Amino acid sequence: MRNLIIVISLVFIAIVAVSYFYFSNLDHKQAARRTASPAEAATVDSPLPEPSTGNGALWAFALNGGSTSRPSVHRYNDSTRFILVQDAYHILHAISPDGQKLWNAQLPGPIVDSVSQLPDQSLVFTTAERLYRIDTEGDPLPGFSLRLPQRATQGAAILPQPAEDAVRIQVGTGRQELMYDGRGRLLRRQTLGRNARTGDGVEADSTFTSLPHGCGPLAYVGPLQYDGQRYLICGKSDGKLYCFPY
Repeated sequence: MRNLIIVISLVFIAIVAVSYFYFSNLDHKQAARRTASPAEAATVDSPLPEPSTGNGALWAFALNGGSTSRPSVHRYNDSTRFILVQDAYHILHAISPDGQKLWNAQLPGPIVDSVSQLPDQSLVFTTAERLYRIDTEGDPLPGFSLRLPQRATQGAAILPQPAEDAVRIQVGTGRQELMYDGRGRLLRRQTLGRNARTGDGVEADSTFTSLPHGCGPLAYVGPLQYDGQRYLICGKSDGKLYCFPY
């Protein structure tokens, strides 16, 4: 009986010893796996890569079907400017100088000619069917938008103001020139020659014949802020609007 107890005790001690070495080795292997895991090392120790356009652009802004108008730059407030461009689905996009979305607006068709800006920073433009006057947040001003009695063939022009607080907007059609005030009232119809446009915001260079980065004629070259630095903004075949230092 005594010998049986001794044998059982020795077997129990052996089992305990084997178990200790097995689980100790298992913990060591698991710790080694955790240290060597590439996925964990990347998550903890390596920052995620910064997004890049890969073509020298400062930023790229995705448009629906690409741009169909020349980008234009306008005063956003007294300290900054912003970009307007229309895409293939007639959506007008407002974009900050660093490529961020400010707002967008669905229009019934393409903008005729370009967008003009009044001294109060409101924006005036027309599609073939409608005349618009909006603020820099994309909200319409009282009296706008309004349906034109004839289809526009020339964009909305801001005429010299007869008084400091007066607004005169002229829209050319195939037969007449329509004169509106700042509240959207039709003042008169005339068949005289079209006056020169004023107040178009920040003028782009119009003398370039070829541009780098594969940019076509629907491009803007000029300042984005008040520091005098010039930029090239253009749409590409991938449906994005790009901004390059120039």
